[in-house]
Amino acid sequence: MLDKLRASYPNITFMLVDWDTYKNHEITSSRRIPRRSTLVLIKGDKELGRIVAGTSERDIRDLLDKGL
Repeated sequence: MLDKLRASYPNITFMLVDWDTYKNHEITSSRRIPRRSTLVLIKGDKELGRIVAGTSERDIRDLLDKGL
């Protein structure tokens, strides 16, 4: 589903971070990423929202729309 969403949101940069590899890294600890399947929307230095373990396409689109 994320590949499809990436194509629908060309103005948003998607960054995939392997949580298993980087769970103790600053990129995950500074944002308090609790687990795999966490989607965080960041604009500049500000977090606009997040979804943890959510799979609803509508919820993810709603989150991504905040970044536009």
